[in-house]
Amino acid sequence: MRKLFAFKNKLFSKIFLLMSISVFVPLGLLGLLSYDKSKNQLESVTSQLLQDNLQLNAKQINSFFKNVENEADKMVASRELRNLLGEDIPSSYSHEVEFINRMVDVVIQLKGTYELYIFPKNIASYPNYWNLIKLSKVGPDSEYFQRAYQLQRKGIWIHVWDDHLNKPIFIYIRAIFTNNQKPLGIIALQIPDSIIRKELASPSSFKNYMFVMVDDQNLVISHPSAAAYMKTYVPEESWYKAEMPLSEVGWKLIAAVPQKDVSGSIDKIKTFTVWIVAGSLCLIVAFLTLIVRSFTIPVKNLVRQMAGVRIGRLIPYHLVKSREDEVGQLIRGYNQMILGMLELLHTTKEMESEKRQLELQTLNHQINPHFFYNTLDSIKWRAESVQENKIAAMVTKLANLLRFSLNNGEEWTTVEREIEHARNYLDIEHLRSNRTFQVYVQVDPEILKMKVMKLMLQPLVENAIKHGVSHLSDGKGKIRLTAKRREQDIIFIVEDNGPGIHVPLALNLNETTDNDSPRGIGLSNVHKRLQLHFGNDYGLLIDSTQTSGFRVVVRHPLSHPYSD
Repeated sequence: MRKLFAFKNKLFSKIFLLMSISVFVPLGLLGLLSYDKSKNQLESVTSQLLQDNLQLNAKQINSFFKNVENEADKMVASRELRNLLGEDIPSSYSHEVEFINRMVDVVIQLKGTYELYIFPKNIASYPNYWNLIKLSKVGPDSEYFQRAYQLQRKGIWIHVWDDHLNKPIFIYIRAIFTNNQKPLGIIALQIPDSIIRKELASPSSFKNYMFVMVDDQNLVISHPSAAAYMKTYVPEESWYKAEMPLSEVGWKLIAAVPQKDVSGSIDKIKTFTVWIVAGSLCLIVAFLTLIVRSFTIPVKNLVRQMAGVRIGRLIPYHLVKSREDEVGQLIRGYNQMILGMLELLHTTKEMESEKRQLELQTLNHQINPHFFYNTLDSIKWRAESVQENKIAAMVTKLANLLRFSLNNGEEWTTVEREIEHARNYLDIEHLRSNRTFQVYVQVDPEILKMKVMKLMLQPLVENAIKHGVSHLSDGKGKIRLTAKRREQDIIFIVEDNGPGIHVPLALNLNETTDNDSPRGIGLSNVHKRLQLHFGNDYGLLIDSTQTSGFRVVVRHPLSHPYSD
């Protein structure tokens, strides 16, 4: 592996690195985003589930309380109970025993699901009866009884600790009045906490789902663990929690579930996904290595062969088996080139020495520019085959520049092609210097096909780069190219935001241009060509009013549309 990824093996390393990044980074980001999205979605769903379940259970508890209150209202409305409590206080033990027996019958008749206690208004006058109906921590002198009498037709809910059950209990206290609003007594319905908790329904998918009831001071009044009674409720950080007020003033119902119960499935999925992704990446690395080596090894051997060409070893490259892909085409092209070179050398050696110079001159005159273009295309193709996109782009732009410059000696072109030529040059400068600058082009569509003199704008934008934006920090340079019609002329404007010039620039044919002065040579050349073709009314005009940057205006006569 050290040899495989050695520094000298640049092509393999670059291709492998690029392909690995193009696969690993998206795959890793996709896994991370998917997990994060799933986690957030699960948390959102859990929160909504808690809220919905809590709302349902709060409604159930409120309904339970309401049913108890309705049952108490029916008891209070009992005529037998009112008549019994409205009788005179027993004057003897036997009368009190008779009262107790009758009260037992009434309690048996009225008693429903819960324990029922009935207290006459003057309970102290019923000592034997009072000894029979001791209610947990609640008595006639309790403030709750006084509040119940004050509320009249509305009862109150309280909670106390029952030492016998060793659990909290809930008591509903309701006052009994005559039709004339005379107080007769109190009824109390005692309900164990366990009965109320049976009304709560938790989702079966969460094992540790928990309900807690707290009072207006955030003290626990109902909890799965009785030991938490009357302790301040402090939610744990690792739990999801939701709360909702109950119909009883100040009481709240809280639902909570551990985060690990929610994220446990996600953690398992994450672990499984990590292993799957890791295994997949290992397979991808193996396949990438095989694929990249199938391309880079022949190219590497071909480069070794080409190194031998530099020292005169013209030996064709022999593939173990023929390949029809681009690598095979490259090797066949190389072999054809070597065979052609060998043939040329053989032919050259047979030539007479006195004719060599003449034949070389003849060959030089017979060079076809298209061979040069084809060679550039070959370089571009080879650069693309090793993913050197920057070299390929530069070669393409250079071929376009040369093709435009030669063009069979044609001196004329169109506005559209002239601007395209300038853009190609700017693109090459972008790629060559690795410096970034902004280019703005604005062209009047009406003049795109108009005939103009060739190679006017490229020297101007070259000056704008060399003497303008190249002196600015990277990314700060700006070049603006404008082409428009003004009456019977075509106006080109090239401007940059460089440091400008601080000396006059001579552009008149009768004046001499200093070759060392900035921006002078290319501008003077274009200016003279325009004046030679069209007269002194045309040429270049430098804007001397610029305080910063540089602006040159080209005036060219309007002509007929260009036809090839």
